Amino acid sequence: MAQRGSVFKRHGSWYVRHNVQIVENGVTKRKQPVIWLARAKDYPKKSEVLALAAEKMATVNRTAKSSDPGVKVVDYFEKAFVPGITGKLACSTVKGYKDSWRCHIKSRIHGRVRDFRTVDGENLMTEIETANKTNLAHNTYRHIKVTLSAMFTFAKRKGIFDGVNPMCGVSIPKGRKHGRKRLAYSLLEVEAQLQAFDDEPTVLAIIGTAAFAGLRQGEIRGLWVDDDEGDVLKIRRSVWRTIVKDTKTEEDEEDPGAVPIIRPLRFLLDRVKPASGWLFPNKIGGPLDLHNLAQRVIKPRFQTEDLVWKGWHAYRRGLATNLHALGVDDKTIQAILRHEDVSTTQRSYIKTPTRIVTDAMKQLESTIACATLVQQVSVN
Repeated sequence: MAQRGSVFKRHGSWYVRHNVQIVENGVTKRKQPVIWLARAKDYPKKSEVLALAAEKMATVNRTAKSSDPGVKVVDYFEKAFVPGITGKLACSTVKGYKDSWRCHIKSRIHGRVRDFRTVDGENLMTEIETANKTNLAHNTYRHIKVTLSAMFTFAKRKGIFDGVNPMCGVSIPKGRKHGRKRLAYSLLEVEAQLQAFDDEPTVLAIIGTAAFAGLRQGEIRGLWVDDDEGDVLKIRRSVWRTIVKDTKTEEDEEDPGAVPIIRPLRFLLDRVKPASGWLFPNKIGGPLDLHNLAQRVIKPRFQTEDLVWKGWHAYRRGLATNLHALGVDDKTIQAILRHEDVSTTQRSYIKTPTRIVTDAMKQLESTIACATLVQQVSVN
């Protein structure tokens, strides 16, 4: 039954008392905690604070329905939130939450879930910023906030607390613009890499798939032989560590992920395409570990050939940048990279090389010079 609480005045303030049962050492005990309502000078009459008491008791009654209303934030994150999202969210997403928690949050957060307020979130972010100064990127701070926001959303659904998510309104420290530079390979760099691995057809095919089809690292690992349909590569799955999952585009039956195969890539794939199974298998028949391949094979060869390794995602950014330089419109590049929003393509994938910027300014300089010359002729 819902409690109405008992309103009383003491030491110049109004309070409401209610009942709660707790278990200590296996024994159920009854306590009567007190909630402060307001100062008596602001609410002289008891009738004036009854509405405040009703509001507080409504929260108490809703919280009482929870299986563990007094749970601490640390316990809830590790014993309820993480187990609750594991298997429902992508493994990489769960790992990201756990990394933010372990590295930045756990040692700094205290108290119960239902008592956490926006000011506590603001103070937490300030403490993290003070401890790390400019060592953390803005996106790292943003992910810390997202981690806590996701946990409180989960807790709200479970009835641990009611009201607005306390992380709403918490500011995100500026930090560094990027934790890591978003690098991209130019066509000249890709050509030099292909020449460096002329004796390694598998490496050639993988680099070609990354550079000429723009597939993500996990999508390259997830390719089956049947996904190569001659003129297109179908993107049906992705492999993260040892976990195989369907891609977002594969789940969309009306618009499945598919990237056209250009002739240079077709040539590279035909040299290594097996009869069945994974398109790029390892020695025991599983999907090839591209991180391991980069460490063992690609980086040492790059160092020998005086080439720069920028990571697998630099091929995807390079494809966007190279297509943009060729005059391909951004919406088409978005479709090739299979982004949901063209702003993602424009903001994070299309890089404007310094040479293009310089050429553009020279065009402006030429235009201004012509205009000045015309003015001088007309005056004379």
